[in-house]
Amino acid sequence: MKHRNLLLAFVGLGLLVFGVGCPPTDTTVPAPTTKPTQQDPAPVPSELHFDKGPKDPLQARLEAAITQAVKRDLTTGHGFWTVFHGILGLGPSINLLDTDTKRRVNALDYIADGGKLNGMEFIPMPDGLDVLVAPGTFVSQGHIDQFVAEMVEWGVQPDRKFVVNGKNYTFMDFLRHSRGRASVRKPMELEWSLVIIGTTFGPDSKWTNAMGEEVHFEDLVRAEVEKPLTAAACGGTHRLFGLAWAYYLHLNKGGKTEGVWKDVLAKLNDAKKQARKLQNGDGSFSTNFFGGPGNVPDMERRLNTSGHIFEWLMLSLSDEELKEQWVQDAANALTMMFLEIENRPMEGGTLYHAIHGLLMYYARVYGPEKLGPFAPHILRPPKG
Repeated sequence: MKHRNLLLAFVGLGLLVFGVGCPPTDTTVPAPTTKPTQQDPAPVPSELHFDKGPKDPLQARLEAAITQAVKRDLTTGHGFWTVFHGILGLGPSINLLDTDTKRRVNALDYIADGGKLNGMEFIPMPDGLDVLVAPGTFVSQGHIDQFVAEMVEWGVQPDRKFVVNGKNYTFMDFLRHSRGRASVRKPMELEWSLVIIGTTFGPDSKWTNAMGEEVHFEDLVRAEVEKPLTAAACGGTHRLFGLAWAYYLHLNKGGKTEGVWKDVLAKLNDAKKQARKLQNGDGSFSTNFFGGPGNVPDMERRLNTSGHIFEWLMLSLSDEELKEQWVQDAANALTMMFLEIENRPMEGGTLYHAIHGLLMYYARVYGPEKLGPFAPHILRPPKG
């Protein structure tokens, strides 16, 4: 209990200091051993099914960028932060290079089977499992529910087995604990909780949390929609992603755009307009996120901001909006950034949020079939 109290105190302090930012640095993901270029692309990994036939220039650049990301090696020497972002970016099929055995292992299998990664700690709790949060380290999970939500986004099932300290658990133990601690009476980030609780227990669910508080899912939505984007991680993009995900879950359950859901839609639409308003001439998004114009030359900052905004847009935009020129320009700008960094290592969170967005765009525009096991799970609202 003493250890747990110290942990919570550290988390609370860290959220005040680091909670609103994105990582400036991390254990970087090395560049591919063979450089993919637009003129002479690297060999396509066998899991991808890109053909050599005629294609439009944007599709060709997207395929080169995706190939580059797949070919970058993640290893058991990387921190937990980098590895779980790799799973977010490319899905649960990605492999790790085991630095001890020199063999490749599935990343999620390695984590779930009790493998060790720097900064990874799963903590047994009375109502399930928690994940160590160490904000600002960029080795451990940086935000409450971050790892679990990103696995939910790829469809990891509740009955997936996890071994912790030699004891068998399931993914549901993480999911249940997330719901049990969710509260609107104390300051906490809820954007990842929206993804977890809404997907697992439903957007109309009600429960009593671990503190004895009666909670309705819409209470969490209201708490998030009333918070400013400027006070959220990565310029507010994670908050927008969580709200969009929750809104689509609500619509898919037959819900109407009324009450808090009307406010959610208004917040999403306002952010879309702001992203477009601040879009740079080359198609990239502002390096100040939604806070004002920005076009700094630093490539990591550019990839981080455009990648995060683009990822959220790929969830939020309609099929009709995807065809608009400003969206195609944004997709092109992001792929060109990948081609430019082809021979450089890159921070894991920055790299993999961006590639997740590009995978979502590719799947929605060109179809998921060619992406093989890297085809993302994309939540969409009902038609009509």
